[in-house]
Amino acid sequence: MRLVLIVDDSKTARLLLRKMLAKYDVDVAMAESGEEALEYLQGNKPDVIFMDHMMPGMDGFAAVKAIKADPDIASIPIVMHTTKQGDIYLGQARALGAVDILTKPASASDLSRILEQVNNRDTRIETEIEPVVVPDTVVVTPPFYGSARQSLFVLIWVVSIVWLISLYVDEQVEIKLLQQQQAKTFGVIEALMNRQQTYDYGEVPMGGNRLALLETILPLLEQAGFRGAIRIEGHVGDFCLSQISLADGSEVMMLPSPELPLTACDVIGVSGAMAMRQSIAQSSGFAALRKQSQRAGAAIRIELAAYGATTPQYSYPVDIESVSTGDWNAVALDNNRVKYLLIAD
Repeated sequence: MRLVLIVDDSKTARLLLRKMLAKYDVDVAMAESGEEALEYLQGNKPDVIFMDHMMPGMDGFAAVKAIKADPDIASIPIVMHTTKQGDIYLGQARALGAVDILTKPASASDLSRILEQVNNRDTRIETEIEPVVVPDTVVVTPPFYGSARQSLFVLIWVVSIVWLISLYVDEQVEIKLLQQQQAKTFGVIEALMNRQQTYDYGEVPMGGNRLALLETILPLLEQAGFRGAIRIEGHVGDFCLSQISLADGSEVMMLPSPELPLTACDVIGVSGAMAMRQSIAQSSGFAALRKQSQRAGAAIRIELAAYGATTPQYSYPVDIESVSTGDWNAVALDNNRVKYLLIAD
């Protein structure tokens, strides 16, 4: 990481964060507003942007939306640097394209964690699986019998046949044991892959941690001898959403405050077609990995199955009049999930 951009209308906040960044040996550029930040980004491409939320004119969310709409700078990681916090705000920030939140006043540990996250966006998931144990080949050498010169050739022929049959039987036993051990190993891997199925509102389901998991699991499966498909089923939750106006006059759908009654929702869920598309939305890295798996001769294919919101794993509250948006969205988050299946050829 070489260049950091701080966007904040508070000079004190800008200088404080720049002072904390000094020990990381990075160049720091600063902008006082969203408009000034967009002008700076026309000729510069920092490695990360720390974006304040409440600013006069274009606020932080409007600035994030404008940056992500420009393909030349959309890939720059943006961290909201604000006093706002909580899962609802994090979901709103991620829905617009921010990667995380650095709460004001920032602590050294939080800043270190954020910078490490940005520097290691390809972090791998360490997964421990039981190794495949291949039993040693048992070769039974049949005894050689012979008593008379005239029967020697007959005995050699008989013994050779018995020996070959014995080898065949032992080989079949070995293959069966190996297949059983492989099936057990594949079952362990599949269970590990499904240990954490849910993903946050606003996240791309086929990306992020799911991409890192696949990049770690694929070589382990190949080493274990798996040949076939990894089927990934995508599901989305029916979230309660409210329409919120941004400073630039546009409107977006976001998660409302969890204390509000469910009747305060403007919409619950999205259309069936939209839910299907959202359930298998892919990051560019995930799409590249899947394309690579579909090349001729690949041992393992990655297949996607869109389920949208048609098969929720958990039931939504029935008594709508007494339910809060937080209770409803907690169930929706549990239904916002992916499921992995290993299908051997």
